[in-house]
Amino acid sequence: MGRSRVRGFAVLVAGAALVLAGCEVSTIGAAGPAAADQAKADARTAQRDAVKAAVDDLAEQEAIAYRSQLRNDAGELVDLALSVTKNGTTYGAVGVGGQVVNLVEADGKPYLSAPPAYWKTQGVDDGQAEEYGKRWMFVEDSDLPLRASQVLTPREIRNALYDASLGLDQLADPVKTRLADGTEVYELSLPKGKLQITAVKPHRVVSFDAGLIDGTGKAFGAGTVVSPGGLTGDALAQFKNGLGGAVDAFAQAFDYAAELVVLVDGNDLQCATSGSCTSNIKVRNSITGADGRVSGVRILAKADVSAPGLGSQTCTAEATAAPNSVVDVPCTVRFSVPNRTASYQVTSMPSATGEAIAAVDVGAIKQKIEAEFATLGG
Repeated sequence: MGRSRVRGFAVLVAGAALVLAGCEVSTIGAAGPAAADQAKADARTAQRDAVKAAVDDLAEQEAIAYRSQLRNDAGELVDLALSVTKNGTTYGAVGVGGQVVNLVEADGKPYLSAPPAYWKTQGVDDGQAEEYGKRWMFVEDSDLPLRASQVLTPREIRNALYDASLGLDQLADPVKTRLADGTEVYELSLPKGKLQITAVKPHRVVSFDAGLIDGTGKAFGAGTVVSPGGLTGDALAQFKNGLGGAVDAFAQAFDYAAELVVLVDGNDLQCATSGSCTSNIKVRNSITGADGRVSGVRILAKADVSAPGLGSQTCTAEATAAPNSVVDVPCTVRFSVPNRTASYQVTSMPSATGEAIAAVDVGAIKQKIEAEFATLGG
């Protein structure tokens, strides 16, 4: 009996050892993969937190400068910057189709300044394109390559970049890289482009591909890398001063969207024995759909004057007319008349073009800019 109890005790102890050993092996087997998975999950969480902190920082800015580069016809890279306040006031340049296009949105109205080559791509004839290239143009929202006040204010860019980040493969491991200056960044490869965020605090948006933001690809080009940065102090003051200088030039702005018709309504040709011939060209203008937007019409009249035996001469003359009015524009040529008695049949073929002059209260706009920037700290 004693031996039986001893034997039974030994069996129980051995059984307990086997059970405990089994539990220990099972626990070790589950702990390895779980720890690795947790580390990956933590890394993905850290990346998500960094993205949110970075875009939230943009939302808190009073104004943001968006910097990009354009390769010009000479193959050189040109640095561009477009600045936007939290209220949507905009000033700066973007690259459109290889051309530098300057934009302003002030007092809720859009203006555009671009070289003749840009206007030609918009269907403007050569002569008008040259004239447009000399001045700011008051345009419609639809004429802008980018409506910055709608998509690039601090709040809007925050929402757009955050929404874009949600397209990241949630099971993919975070990718980190280093910039040329040694800064470590998260590089998110998203369906429409890349987003770079600093990997260490304070997290900031380093750059994003323009294609990530709806409405910017046409202006920057879908493959363009854009670097946003908040503006304060002197940088904010420079933004205001540059904007003010542009607004000063609005006094010469044309209204690109005005529907203007210019017609020659008559031509009175008068010639003197000295050989001078003046075409008094009567020009009528008609504007529709631009009530209050147009202060006047710049008329450019031309006359091709000819006479058998004397040849031909061309003259041009300018005048400013009130909207929906008729104006007389005198245009004079001078022939070299032989010193003998003779008569000549002189003909004059007139033509005229016109541009609507935008009604812009420069002083009022600048006052509103001063008031806005005073609240922004600029």
